[in-house]
Amino acid sequence: MMRPKILLTIICALILPAIGLAQFKVAPLGNTIYEGVFTGNGLLGTMTYLSGKKSVRIDVGRTDVYDHRANSEDKLFDKARLPLGYFDLDLGSAILQSRGDIYLKEAYAVATVLTDQGKIKVRTTTLSNDNIILLEVLKQDFRGKYSLNWVADSAISPRMKFSYTQKPKKYLANPAGKNGRQGHIKYYEQALTAGGGYTTAYLTRSTKDTDTYVITVGYSQKSTDFTQQTLAYLKKYRVEEINTDLKEHRQWWASYFKASTLELPDSIYQGFYDMQLYKLASATRSGNPAMDLQGPWTSPTPWPAYWLNLNMQLAYSPTFKANHLDIANSLIQMIDQNKDNLRLNAPKPYRYNSIAVGRSSAADLWSPVLLQKGVSLEQASDGEKELGNLVWLLHSYYQYYRATMSKDVYDRLFPLLKEAVNYYLHLLEKDQTGKYYIAVKTYSPEYPKGFAYNTNYDLSILRWGLKTLLELDSERGGKDSLHAVWDDVMKHLIEYPQNSDGFMIARDVAYDESHRHYSHLMMIYPFYDVNWDQKENRALIEKSIAHWQSKKQLLQGYSFSGAASMYAMMGRGDAALASLDILLNKYIKPNTLYAESGPVIETPLAAMATIQELCLQYWNGVLRIFPAVPSKWKDISFSNFLADGGNLISAQRKNGKTIAVEITSQYGGVLKVKLDMVAPIVKIHGKGSYTEEADGLMMLVLNKGTKVSINARK
Repeated sequence: MMRPKILLTIICALILPAIGLAQFKVAPLGNTIYEGVFTGNGLLGTMTYLSGKKSVRIDVGRTDVYDHRANSEDKLFDKARLPLGYFDLDLGSAILQSRGDIYLKEAYAVATVLTDQGKIKVRTTTLSNDNIILLEVLKQDFRGKYSLNWVADSAISPRMKFSYTQKPKKYLANPAGKNGRQGHIKYYEQALTAGGGYTTAYLTRSTKDTDTYVITVGYSQKSTDFTQQTLAYLKKYRVEEINTDLKEHRQWWASYFKASTLELPDSIYQGFYDMQLYKLASATRSGNPAMDLQGPWTSPTPWPAYWLNLNMQLAYSPTFKANHLDIANSLIQMIDQNKDNLRLNAPKPYRYNSIAVGRSSAADLWSPVLLQKGVSLEQASDGEKELGNLVWLLHSYYQYYRATMSKDVYDRLFPLLKEAVNYYLHLLEKDQTGKYYIAVKTYSPEYPKGFAYNTNYDLSILRWGLKTLLELDSERGGKDSLHAVWDDVMKHLIEYPQNSDGFMIARDVAYDESHRHYSHLMMIYPFYDVNWDQKENRALIEKSIAHWQSKKQLLQGYSFSGAASMYAMMGRGDAALASLDILLNKYIKPNTLYAESGPVIETPLAAMATIQELCLQYWNGVLRIFPAVPSKWKDISFSNFLADGGNLISAQRKNGKTIAVEITSQYGGVLKVKLDMVAPIVKIHGKGSYTEEADGLMMLVLNKGTKVSINARK
């Protein structure tokens, strides 16, 4: 079997036993962001790579810099993510060799470049506790002279640069940017037509061996003095305290990495996993913008927005098991802050009790859905015909609730989910057999013939939404006025359309063309409505996945992470690993980024979630420990993975057998666990009880704070 291609370019140089972190080498550096080394603090970020034969390029990004023109029908142009620009480090002599290192534990990157004038290093650090980037040029071994200049990018939608995109008939350009200087600070100011603007500013401090460029980026959608605010921020920063700030920066990252750990026997997958963990906190954090498709690392892209019919859901999928609600919270905040726009996205007759979101948006989540009984959608875009996106997005919100068991989170989630499902209820009718069906055509994402009646995308999402509303309402006594309606629809909703090949796209649409999105298989994953515990459905699951994967032409990276997660649900770790091998070998870039015409962040993070699922799964009311470990992974362990109910799980496997499990109940409750241990030794530390059931199942009833240790007999 081929090893993943990142083995050739990312070398795991050091495994630290305490937290499993690696130092990565990318050698040689390339001429794109996919062959560079990167940093980030959840708002600002850098990407360092080569630019031509004599230059090093250091891109700078800020994740919330979006155009924000109101009342626009062309949101991918008038509300697009805007790139900032880059620093061009001209070395004046040809580059002979290069390499990049990302030091995950300390969260900085170094580009080392050899020329005929000696060696020069570029070290970048995006400080965790300040919106400051440190760009250090280490020149002690360099005999030549270099120059560093800011090169601003155009303030236009990156989608304008792609010939195949449909462009607006009229696109009013933003004003031209301008360079400026105030004292020892240089800056570049870019005003926006819609108001406000952004400014990149920097100052220099030099010693004999090192030039340090202290950089910040300011942005405002409204203020006219955004440049002065940016300059004031930079002036306030105390350059002489950089060492103190770097110490705090390292402490932040050390704490972050300790939240959970995963130790794998495969250095390639260990390195890949650790990089995704690093990438998450570089791309977003609580209080910062949610992840769009790029994070802070911009490149020409036709996708300068948030994509809400798969990408965001996959990007956030590993945050929960990784015990990083601090990362997941950026998505929760985004949803909470934009409830008004979610209501405006629904057709006017339904807005009194319904909310929705279409395919793509800026950070304001304004993205109308036009589905309405009796209304023709001949001229509507496919994204305006996608009904289920918001309910699926709220699946992440639900996981956040189940991880926190917070009354406040419940109180925010329940009305959101209720109103998102209400939109579905407006569109339902009953057939002659008493079955509910969706009475308008909806769109199954990505599929060419996907505008159809009763898509499996929508039926699986609706079933999950109904099931979850019933569960949530039952937690508080089942008193909601719609409880009986949800129950009735749940019991009488039409079956998932299927044929001899397995699940179809929709009622009258077979899966007969290659399709990267698993929109027609979501009842298998991520919702587990049709699952491996249901022996009567196993053949259906197998043939549905096999038929999907057999049409390979348009499969892309997340097609293989999705299939791997489905194999993991089946307990087939070797098949899951084989699918992940295809992903890493064929699609993942040298520095673990990913691209489909432009940078898209979700697929490597989805693969991170799949790796977690080899070790821990929760579905059908059962927590499954080491349910799908590949046969070649004999020794594996994880600590403080966060599971449903807020339970923290740690476990160790040695020589192919599970030897120890520890469960900490943060909030108390009942937990059913499935283990592959025969008659284990169970000790409860605190108040609680357990009973052993058939097939390796164990029922735990635990008080808040109780710990359970489960050990194999020797």
